[in-house]
Amino acid sequence: MDALFTRITPGHIVRSARIGALLIAFVLTSGYVTDRLSLELAGVGSFFLAVLTLLALPNQRSSELLGALAIWLTYAEFMAAIQSGHFNLWRWAIVLATLSLVIVPIKVQHLRQLARSNPYRPLGELDRRGWSATTPAAAPAPYAPAAFAAISFDPDAQLAFDGA
Repeated sequence: MDALFTRITPGHIVRSARIGALLIAFVLTSGYVTDRLSLELAGVGSFFLAVLTLLALPNQRSSELLGALAIWLTYAEFMAAIQSGHFNLWRWAIVLATLSLVIVPIKVQHLRQLARSNPYRPLGELDRRGWSATTPAAAPAPYAPAAFAAISFDPDAQLAFDGA
């Protein structure tokens, strides 16, 4: 047993999760197309699809991945409704509730990490995605031709500052 764990790397887990997520997505898609997807299979399938997708794409934000899965599963439910003539509201609700059950522990773990890092700092100041009302405005960056040339990707631009 120990020899197995000494050979498995996180890269192996990511590759296996990618294959598993594709297989589960194929099974769910075929279940929606044939209208044979039961409530239980939809819930269990969406749970494992969410977990394997989170493992398969470690560099993406979890909320964005689960949001994309919710959109995809909603789209699949609407396409099944167009084909069969009826919208299975319970199956759709179970799938979305399952995705929400996956994201809740992730958000709780994030909040725990924030509480460990600085328990007395307001949450608005800890948001990494944008500026809050309490953070001071950033000062404009000074003009430097080399920095501007690097940003604009102009091959003929001056890359060294001459001082003139």
